[in-house]
Amino acid sequence: MKKSLLKTKDSEWVVRNSLYWMSTVTRWKLDEGDEHWIVSFEDWNDEVEFEFERLLNDYKLREKLQAYTGQVRSSIIDNVLRSIDSRFSQ
Repeated sequence: MKKSLLKTKDSEWVVRNSLYWMSTVTRWKLDEGDEHWIVSFEDWNDEVEFEFERLLNDYKLREKLQAYTGQVRSSIIDNVLRSIDSRFSQ
């Protein structure tokens, strides 16, 4: 079974992270076209389809959260590293 995903809808990060976890469910192969990701699954049934759609949804939400919180997380990390550096300098 082949599944075609629009690159404008599903980023490489979303697709690859989803497929990483699909490895426990079935074997797959990822190909790239100009406008689509083409995923070939060795097995395809309702369970496989449900799990793949669930993972795609999960990683789309994670990607959106990262976009909203990325700057704040980077700022926190920078402050912590500066604090550690300051302690070592004393």
